[in-house]
Amino acid sequence: MGSQTASPLRNGQVLEIRFPPFTPRITVHSERELTVEIVAGDNLGFSDTVEYQAAAIRDGLVLLSWQEHIGSTIVQVLDFVSGEAYTAVTPAKGGFMRLTGRTKVTSAA
Repeated sequence: MGSQTASPLRNGQVLEIRFPPFTPRITVHSERELTVEIVAGDNLGFSDTVEYQAAAIRDGLVLLSWQEHIGSTIVQVLDFVSGEAYTAVTPAKGGFMRLTGRTKVTSAA
């Protein structure tokens, strides 16, 4: 593939995504590192700082992915225009989840 470009997410940006079973908060620390914390619902209190990849698909639409240290893999399409997040998760313990939720930018840095 070509050379890596800057992340479409901004350092210091904080997002919360309300899914029916839980709400993660994602804090972007740099072009390669973010922290995900579960702030409500299932797995409340879980937190992990991971390396991520993000790509702008078009204005306001971002593809975001990471693998947690426990082994779960997350792929999200964040639509900042509509406020929707579409997420696919392969949990470390097996299975596959598809989630749709509302995205709220709580800090734009």
